[in-house]
Amino acid sequence: MQDLLAGLNEAQRLAVTTISGPVLTLAGPGSGKTRVLTHRIAHLLQQGIAASEILAVTFTNKAAREMRERMQHLVGVDVATKVDIGTFHSLAARWLRRDGRAIGLADGWLIYDDDDQQRLIKRVSKELKLPDKPFTPRAISSAISSAKNELLDAAAYTAASRSPEGRMYAAAYTRYSELLTVAAAVDFDDLLLLTLDLFRTPMLNRYHRRYRYILVDEYQDTNRAQYEMIKALARGSGNVFVVGDDDQSIYGWRGADVRNIRRFESDFAGAQVIILAENYRSTQTILDVAQVLIDAAPKRIHRKLLRGQTPGGEPVSWRECSDQNEESQRVCDAIEGLVKKGVARYADCAIMYRTNAQSRAFEEALSRRRIPYVVIGGMRFYERREIKDVLAWLRLLSNPNDDISLVRAIEFPAQGIGAGSIAHLSEWASSHGVSLYQALIDAAADSTAVPALRGAARQRMMTFGARLYGLVKRAPSLTLLDAFDEMLRESQFVAGLVNEHGGVDAESRVENVNELRRVAGEYAELPVDEQLARFLEEVALVADVDRLAAVDNHVVCITLHQAKGLEYDNVFLVGLEDELIPHSRTHNDPVQIEEERRILYVGVTRARKRLALSRTLRRMNFGRYDQTLSSRFLADIPKGLLAHATNLGTVNPSAGQGRSNPAFQGWGTAAALKPTTVAVQYAVGDMVRHQRFGEGVVLSAKSVDDDVEVVVRFADPAAGEKRLIASFARLEKVTTPN
Repeated sequence: MQDLLAGLNEAQRLAVTTISGPVLTLAGPGSGKTRVLTHRIAHLLQQGIAASEILAVTFTNKAAREMRERMQHLVGVDVATKVDIGTFHSLAARWLRRDGRAIGLADGWLIYDDDDQQRLIKRVSKELKLPDKPFTPRAISSAISSAKNELLDAAAYTAASRSPEGRMYAAAYTRYSELLTVAAAVDFDDLLLLTLDLFRTPMLNRYHRRYRYILVDEYQDTNRAQYEMIKALARGSGNVFVVGDDDQSIYGWRGADVRNIRRFESDFAGAQVIILAENYRSTQTILDVAQVLIDAAPKRIHRKLLRGQTPGGEPVSWRECSDQNEESQRVCDAIEGLVKKGVARYADCAIMYRTNAQSRAFEEALSRRRIPYVVIGGMRFYERREIKDVLAWLRLLSNPNDDISLVRAIEFPAQGIGAGSIAHLSEWASSHGVSLYQALIDAAADSTAVPALRGAARQRMMTFGARLYGLVKRAPSLTLLDAFDEMLRESQFVAGLVNEHGGVDAESRVENVNELRRVAGEYAELPVDEQLARFLEEVALVADVDRLAAVDNHVVCITLHQAKGLEYDNVFLVGLEDELIPHSRTHNDPVQIEEERRILYVGVTRARKRLALSRTLRRMNFGRYDQTLSSRFLADIPKGLLAHATNLGTVNPSAGQGRSNPAFQGWGTAAALKPTTVAVQYAVGDMVRHQRFGEGVVLSAKSVDDDVEVVVRFADPAAGEKRLIASFARLEKVTTPN
């Protein structure tokens, strides 16, 4: 026991040893929450609680793997493997695979990922003849997902739809659900909804008896369905332990509801609240900036006073750049300075931004300077076309009624079957309420079936159908690797890659297929009849964040959303401007603005040793420069916490940090790339004219370095109020006639 608790601080120790009843642990950034979770499980085991009675829920497979690996070090491999650890979706899939018959779920069902969902929705749109605007596939899938997050099935959503637009979305939802049923498929949202259906049956008692101790990581990221799942499970023993941080809730756009963690104390009477505020990641100067940012946020349930293990630290640097080109150059200067001085490697540096589009200027600058870099969020392994095509064939071996996979298999390798023939088959299948595979079988058995298919087109379709039929019949007796190899041989998949791509491109794609085959080999020790289903299930459940591959010595370029859970010695937070953070899509909605503040807070707390903040004074958008406003959140940071970068290796003494900052050499390189010299003086009440925004009145004017910052309210409501840098704005004073 002493060894298990050794090295834990007082709050961590309390969180580990408080094992009965509901417990809410509010874990600030870098406070060791994973350590608390794993040590708590180990402590439960030491108290004589069976490993099979413990359930630990995470949000990513990566987090689940890390938790299990740490558990193995604490309690040994044999015991650790008996604890149920997994994501909401992987656990739901496991439970439904075992008990789904209780709610009428057919055997052999498949999980549709985002790409499959988009393909199916495109088919729905075509069938229903929905207009392209506003009914894009992405808009339809978003509407369906939002409905499912609110626990509304197609019938309930239809009943609640009042507007013509809402009824069209409802029709799409209804048809989408019908096609999923025909294909014996479910999407990610269905995994949670179906599990809730399962928990509404007497089967829930079985789960209550099994899981007496429930632990949930990242509770602030739960959506409505996940929240209801945990509440249902916790009604058994009442021993529910959740870890999270309402200050780091940044996924509202995908259904996460920060209210779930905020109402934990009212949901679970007598809940104990434990606050982990000791930070083991960042210097105190970085934490001080983070603290003032988040303290300005409304509706926090408990304030966490962030205390670092590293007092002081280098000052947080702040810079205003003329445009994104200068901003990217200054970041490169700073990175090269760190590397040349030997205080950092490239891999210790991360450039973080609010939107993917901001990466372009940095990619170009890094390339020109020959600085190795990687952009997180590019094409991922399981999203590559050849991988999706292989998986489509394999999914057909498990469930030939999967229409989306069948169409994909027809399209590659090319069968000589055109879109028109596929449309004829699809129309006949829809009118007869059968899958495309069944339509193929019917057409082979009866020449009058699918009459629109004629001649050579019909023959090619029948040849494809016969090949697929043979594979489907042999698949149950084959190991996963044998099925994989037979599929490649029968479909002539590799030849198809060579014919379509050729050369180095084809070679790279074949290597990717071989890598997928290697992954399939990891399932060889399972019973033959489980291998294919388990492989397809686990591949489908790989989350985006799990695909963040380890990189060599490269600078990391990453969005703030993707950076959550990561940390770097040196972080460059760029583009800190209104319209970017908070994003223009927030439309000044208080709830969304609150989340945008939390996004910035998450970014700041990714930094371990050094943090540099920057913005541009103007930004190129659609071929023209727009004036920008500093992010409104920066107004909450006292000037004394920031070192204003002005000259090489120095900071502005007036910023409250009158000492050198040599590590960020280059970040402070003077580069006042201003197109004009400010000679005109402005006063409150002056009428001015801007080339783009028209006429307006000056609300305030103040000196900023060698420039003037002018706030103008323009007459054009679309322009509204703007904060402008006079040297860029080229404002003209308007003389008002007497």
